[in-house]
Amino acid sequence: MRRWWVLAAALVCGGCNFAAYFARNNNEPMQALEARMDPHVRRSCLVVFMPGMLDTPDNFVDAGFLDAAARASSRCDLVAIDAHFGYYRAGIIRQRVAEDVLRRAELRGYEDIWLVGISMGGLGALMVAQQNAGRIRGVVLLAPFLGDAALVQSVEDAGGLARWTPPEDADPWDEDEFDDALWAWLTGYASRPDDMPELYVAVGTEDSLRPGIGILAAALPPRHHGTAPGGHGWVTWRVLFAELLESPPWDPRPTHAPGWG
Repeated sequence: MRRWWVLAAALVCGGCNFAAYFARNNNEPMQALEARMDPHVRRSCLVVFMPGMLDTPDNFVDAGFLDAAARASSRCDLVAIDAHFGYYRAGIIRQRVAEDVLRRAELRGYEDIWLVGISMGGLGALMVAQQNAGRIRGVVLLAPFLGDAALVQSVEDAGGLARWTPPEDADPWDEDEFDDALWAWLTGYASRPDDMPELYVAVGTEDSLRPGIGILAAALPPRHHGTAPGGHGWVTWRVLFAELLESPPWDPRPTHAPGWG
């Protein structure tokens, strides 16, 4: 459990009322807020929002993410899931999202599924995509936490994802090896991008997580990564998301390539 508490220590904010947050139940099924473009007809596309540490689905509503996404494109229904830290700590985040979100979405007729993860939710979105790559069309990450700092540094020291040699046989289900296995999977964006879910990542220029995110961004096409002034918080994430929504990747337009830039 050591690395999960490293995650908690890295992302909690000083002065926040987090005692109740860490005591929350891991509900099965996971709770969620759903926003459908038409109450009578489901779209073929679903965008799933995964929150960061100490956040809830309501934060996406309060920050205007769901309204902004609905205004930018009517192609996709939206759902913000209550994927709080307890699911990560218990090692069940991937199982619950796969069962409570992906499976239900498929049963309801959704064909294109996109994950939008912020901070801790960015890590969760990648973990889910890693285990369900064939079910996920694309992933959008805003200031994602990408694992152990020493591991990230080893990738940078090697010269990036294309030159880094992953540890052999890292277990994605082991709490001390999950991020090794995740970065091993991420090398696919450097070596076989056509076999990977589409990936977009952005971060604030003053965010302490920017160095590791930059390593991942360097393996992606130019419009698949972006930055905005600011640190690790909703003010910056709103700007980044608004810029992405100028041409949403889940609603590509022939005359305007999706992404940032």
